[in-house]
Amino acid sequence: MASLDDDARDAWRAFLTAHAHVTRRISRDLADAGLPDLSWYDLLWALYTQPDRSLRVNELAREVVLSPTAMSRFVDRVEAGGYVRREPDPQDRRALRVAITDEGVALLRRMWPVYEQGIERHFAAHLGRSAPRLRAMLRRMADSAR
Repeated sequence: MASLDDDARDAWRAFLTAHAHVTRRISRDLADAGLPDLSWYDLLWALYTQPDRSLRVNELAREVVLSPTAMSRFVDRVEAGGYVRREPDPQDRRALRVAITDEGVALLRRMWPVYEQGIERHFAAHLGRSAPRLRAMLRRMADSAR
């Protein structure tokens, strides 16, 4: 079995560290602005980008990369705030879909400027001309793990 080379291992650690620090910083910036955690943005964005602005819980869990059980509990909290609602699935009467509400869209719009500023300051400012190459590499990595 070949061992992982030092550069690859160090790049992995740098990736994990950067992700953790950047997402925590953006979450702190959101909290300082009186807004919910970054995970709320991810959930609302996943719904907002759908043609009918809704998904089943298991589909939403895949989009946000959470387990279906964790997503169900998370949806409970976001629903209690009025930002999403559960509604019958027209394709399967036994199933429910999670849909973003008008309040959820408004929250997404309030969160975006803070999120965008964090992305710019802590991520995009360091890319230079490498954004297309980095995007391609990250997509290949994600695809290999699916």
